[in-house]
Amino acid sequence: MKVKIVKGDMVEVISGNDKGHRGTVQQVIRKKDKSGKPDPDRVYVLVAGANLVIKHQRRTGRVSTQTGRIEREAPLHISKVALIGTDGKPTRAGYEVAANGEKTRIDRRSGDPLPKPRD
Repeated sequence: MKVKIVKGDMVEVISGNDKGHRGTVQQVIRKKDKSGKPDPDRVYVLVAGANLVIKHQRRTGRVSTQTGRIEREAPLHISKVALIGTDGKPTRAGYEVAANGEKTRIDRRSGDPLPKPRD
């Protein structure tokens, strides 16, 4: 399965406690199976401001790290987010190959090409 959501894309959470929240993808996490190959069913994304959890961090030695209760994003399964298209509505992404062999990502709802996200 080809992952069509990449770092920097604007997505909307479509299920769960944060349903309707929009944010940018900070990271795409691909887990591996026992043989070391990427598992297509275990793909997760970190969305800015969505699925916030509290991590209790204690001091470790003399290192000056942030301590106490730290609120941060937890990974969401990629099936729980939808890409925001060119018209501002959730959509699916597809690929189109031009005559010169160049592959571009397109918006399935409108057919417009999707811009490359800036990191």
